Amino acid sequence: MSGVQERITVDFDDTQVQDVLNRVLRVTENTEPVMMEIAEYLHGQTREHFDNEKAPDGTPWAKVKPETQEEKNQGYYVGGERTSLPIPGKTLHGVTLNLRDMIHPFWSKTEAGVSTGMETDAYAAAHQFGTEGMTISVPSHQRLITQVFGRQLPFPVWATVGAYSFQGGLPARPFFGVGPDDEREILDILEDEILTHTQAPSGRI
Repeated sequence: MSGVQERITVDFDDTQVQDVLNRVLRVTENTEPVMMEIAEYLHGQTREHFDNEKAPDGTPWAKVKPETQEEKNQGYYVGGERTSLPIPGKTLHGVTLNLRDMIHPFWSKTEAGVSTGMETDAYAAAHQFGTEGMTISVPSHQRLITQVFGRQLPFPVWATVGAYSFQGGLPARPFFGVGPDDEREILDILEDEILTHTQAPSGRI
């Protein structure tokens, strides 16, 4: 298998949720508000998966290798200076929290979900599904070089990196998905929407 997929899609299609959603459609044609609420809920849960280092079903993520963790503990070079991690010791919590913070909710009248930020699909897929046993192909590209052989350069320079490939070794650390608790919460959100449209106004029967 060559390369990492460029799109990442994790679909959730549950009969029970669909049944309740059909009930919502029978009481209101404007489903966008409830879809927005579901999307915002999924967005918050996805961020918690990063903070708790667990998959949507509660399975703990694989820990990073000791040598990798040692490098993370020392911090990274950013803007010419070594900086500490914002949350030392946490998996997928780099100096910028780029992947976690670029995930955003989306919704319409017919769907609700979360998505990665621009140009992070391949990176997200690598961590969602893992790359163990894969051959990763990297095309030729430009890279900003700030240090050479561990020594900081006086000023950064752009360099052309030729195409190359390597064997992937990342274990899967899923953060997209819907667990049993999420399903129950989505059902509650839909049931509340039904009650909003079917309860009689105060003082009337």
